Amino acid sequence: MASLLERASGIAASAAAAVGEGVNMAKDRVSTTVEGNKMLSDGGPPMEAKILTKAACQSAVQIDAIALGQLEAACKQYTEAAQLLEKQSSDSSVSTANTAEETAEFAALAAKYRERATAMEVVITTLKQSVAPTTPAMSLAESDARQILILKGKAVDVGTQVKQVADQAIADVKTKVAGEGSTA
Repeated sequence: MASLLERASGIAASAAAAVGEGVNMAKDRVSTTVEGNKMLSDGGPPMEAKILTKAACQSAVQIDAIALGQLEAACKQYTEAAQLLEKQSSDSSVSTANTAEETAEFAALAAKYRERATAMEVVITTLKQSVAPTTPAMSLAESDARQILILKGKAVDVGTQVKQVADQAIADVKTKVAGEGSTA
């Protein structure tokens, strides 16, 4: 029984220490956030411009990394689709389901998909051979100031930027496909 009480007491002490550590961490973050807000208030437009400059640099480097990853994924998808198109247009075990027009279309698209994947591979290789830029150092207070500017609508976070670009690209493709469908 005493052993059980000792263990329970030890667990309670550990929990209290963890809660105390969490409270201290929260206090540190609040003081940093206050420091970021004070930085913007005291520094005025020049400080805001500096934070926005650093934020723009961070966004550019982050979007660069995202774009490279998406380009690699698109290249892989084009390569895989080209293989499927080639098989569908030339393998008699599956091409019997095609009309003659589909077989010709699949063969033509396979070549175009391979061409596109090859072009993407060149771009990927070129990008990987160059050194990606780094970002200017940003303190925790400056990072909090950036978040404050985002909340005020004076800056846009990377996730929102990427989503906006993706949404526009999808809309452009839908418009193009709809236009092609109406002329066919």
